[in-house]
Order: sequence, then structure tokens, then C-alpha cells
Amino acid sequence: MKPPEVLSASQVCGGTLSAAGVAALEHIGGKNGYTELEDPERWSLESAAKRLEDSAVSDYECSLYQEGDESGRPLMTIEFMARKSHPDPAEAAKDREHDQLFYPLGVYASAKGYLATSLFFACPTERAEGKTSYVKADMYSAEKKMNADSTGKDRMTILNDISRAMAEELGCAAQAQLPAEVPDALPG
Repeated sequence: MKPPEVLSASQVCGGTLSAAGVAALEHIGGKNGYTELEDPERWSLESAAKRLEDSAVSDYECSLYQEGDESGRPLMTIEFMARKSHPDPAEAAKDREHDQLFYPLGVYASAKGYLATSLFFACPTERAEGKTSYVKADMYSAEKKMNADSTGKDRMTILNDISRAMAEELGCAAQAQLPAEVPDALPG
């Protein structure tokens, strides 16, 4: 079995990262190369969008590993799911965890600690199971894989870039409300 292809930060997840997203990934994981979990081929935006349109839950994730990492635990995994609803930002802010940050992106965007980052954006889809109005993008990180000084904004920048590309691919970029640059987190 041949080793996975080593990619630069600008090549991962279908090449969807902007210059800010590349800088954020390099801040999180270092400037060395990355590899992707291949299932059975490298992650592509077109395949991810097709799977999302075919099923409410995409089992097609962009999983990134630092070059040479053979631990089986990715630096980060990003996935998309169709949803009928989204969390209420005002309610979530009331129940905020001490390390939770909220961002004015899409209809709901949150980063908790080092492990979980979520972004919901408006994007109607129709499938056999019925209509949905939103897409949820999730990023999960393995504990102690990210650089200690990385931030929630770094993770949100990456998730926003890939979500912007997904919204464009799905034809809902205008209503998704995903700006090119991630604003600072809302004051707590």
C-alpha cells in the first residue's frame, strides 16, 4: 500500500481554503504537509455536495492528519449535514459554556474549547426524506493535536472557508451569510 499523498495547507479539503484559512491551518497544525483520509479517494467539494443532497447525513468527511502522523487520530475532521432547524443563538448564549465563543456567521456559529466548532447556514435542500432549510458544518479535533496557542477564530476561519465553498457548490451562497473574512467573536 502506497503512503498517502502529502498536501500543502492550500491543497487540503478540495483546495477550499483562502489565504486566511491556510494561515489558520498552519497556525493550528504547523507549516509541514498534511494528508487526508482517503475514502476511497481524496475529499472533493463536488462529491461532498452530492452526498449531502442524497442523504441528510453525509458520511464523507475531510479528515486531516499532520504529515507522518500514524496515530489514527486526525488533527481535524470536517463534515456537513442537512438540518431542518438550528440552535437559537440567544438561548445558546444564555447557556454558554465558559470556553464557548459565538461568531456572527450564517445563522449560528460556535467554537467550544479546542475540540468542537459548528456553523449552520441557510441552504434549502430537498431529498426523499423531505425538505431541509440549513446545512450544519462541524469540525472535530483530537485532543492535544492542535498547537496550544491556536484559537477558536483559527478553527472558525477554516470551517467558514470550506462552508462558503460548499454553499457556492450547492447554489445557496447568497442566503448563507458567510463573509469572506471571519469577524471577531461576539462579546460574552
